Amino acid sequence: MKRAGVGWVLLALGVGSQGAEAAPWSKLRELSVTAGAGVEGYTLNLAPLIDPGITYGVLLDVLPPPLLGVLDVGLEAGFSGAVNGLDTRHPQATADGVALVRHGVHAAATVDLFHAAVRPYVLGGLGLSVYNIRGTVRGFGDDLVGNVPLGAGVRASYRGLTADARLSYTVLFDQRYVTGAPVSNVGEPAAFTLGKAGRYSGTLHLGVTW
Repeated sequence: MKRAGVGWVLLALGVGSQGAEAAPWSKLRELSVTAGAGVEGYTLNLAPLIDPGITYGVLLDVLPPPLLGVLDVGLEAGFSGAVNGLDTRHPQATADGVALVRHGVHAAATVDLFHAAVRPYVLGGLGLSVYNIRGTVRGFGDDLVGNVPLGAGVRASYRGLTADARLSYTVLFDQRYVTGAPVSNVGEPAAFTLGKAGRYSGTLHLGVTW
């Protein structure tokens, strides 16, 4: 009876270990969590109105098995925020200290150019940001804006530590929050259009990898 009991225990452990190997998360080659900061600004017609400012954020990255056995495609989810001063020389600004405050989330796919301890990558995805005006600026107001983040970077890993440096350019769907639209129009349904200007950023993230 004792031998039979030991046999059942060993069999259960064997089945359990096989089930763990079959679990979806066990197939992930990497899981990284990083936090960082950098500089964020705007281009074209938005550049004279919005000063470059500080951006910060947190990234969660996973690396599944290679796509088609050869292509390293990762998945990323992130939160970011930024504070940019508004140019008070513009006639619509009424006081110093006004700022554009942004908070947003995004989901993206990353493609490694090659897999190594130091690997360059490109990325693309979809995001959503909430813009709020801090202070009083005539003709500017809060808004919810969709976007398409695009970028390239380099990620390095060593003994569970990860550093990620990237340059990003974000295509904006709507720009009423800083294009002088009357405040009374803010909150009304906006046409799904791509803005002429965009948002750029350069960031450095540090974190851990499992």
